[in-house]
Amino acid sequence: QKREGGKATEYFAATGHPNARTPHHTEHIRLRSIPTMSMSSAMMAPAFAARVVSPARRDARAIRSRAGGRATFSVKPNKGNNEIVARAFSIVEPATKVSFPKTFNVHGGDTMQCIGAGVREKKIAIINVKVYGVAMYVDPAGCKEEMANGGSLLTGSFDKALLVQLVRNVDGKTFWEALDEAVGPRIRRIATDMATAEDEDGNFMATVAEAAEVAEEKAMDECDSIKGLFQGRKLRKDDKVLIWWSPKKGKFEIGVVGGTPLELTSPQLAQAVFDVYCGDDPISPVAYQSFVDGAAAL
Repeated sequence: QKREGGKATEYFAATGHPNARTPHHTEHIRLRSIPTMSMSSAMMAPAFAARVVSPARRDARAIRSRAGGRATFSVKPNKGNNEIVARAFSIVEPATKVSFPKTFNVHGGDTMQCIGAGVREKKIAIINVKVYGVAMYVDPAGCKEEMANGGSLLTGSFDKALLVQLVRNVDGKTFWEALDEAVGPRIRRIATDMATAEDEDGNFMATVAEAAEVAEEKAMDECDSIKGLFQGRKLRKDDKVLIWWSPKKGKFEIGVVGGTPLELTSPQLAQAVFDVYCGDDPISPVAYQSFVDGAAAL
């Protein structure tokens, strides 16, 4: 918040209007931009490094829009209408100062909870440059149950999402090429693990190897379609990219918040993308540790 003329002004990083601001001192107001998240107004301080802030004390309502005949990243309707309630509490990633909503809903589903946030840095010459902040969201009940039974953030069948917020302008092509550089090898590794699976007698199975080859081709094809989503697009500071995976529903989506998400179906691609952030060799160890700590605190 800022103070102007003694009145509080609340800023919302709304899609397409990064500098939009609205008076916030006497009544609810409507945002004209495209929202995608519903943030909870009540929370407990998390156990991980990101800190909790309360930048406002009232709700802000926003109209959910549709793009190209299909819903944009949607949120749970409020009181039976097409509006959402945006609430003040958020998680702040300490290195970038990016604020992430404590909770949000995808396509009107169950509330997903943020379990941690971290920074993605890229070394340019000898300097580590902050590129974006990233937060992970999970179905809290499902995550807690599976983690208690020896599951992991990557392999768990609960709904999960990654929300990336840029802290500098990035060419869309450059953004995807950097991610694709990490995703491609992981797809091939997953396919190899599938192909070399053995039966109970320790024999390789030809049908499994063939299925692995088909799965790899599909994952690579869908990976190319993601490239098309970012090709020729300018991603600007404060733009958000949402990556959502529902293993049980067989759905995987990626897109710029406020736009129409790309709907994909390859579980191998979804696993490879999430492996980038919460696998054995994450591109942001700080973010991964925050995710793990937050999951343990559920």
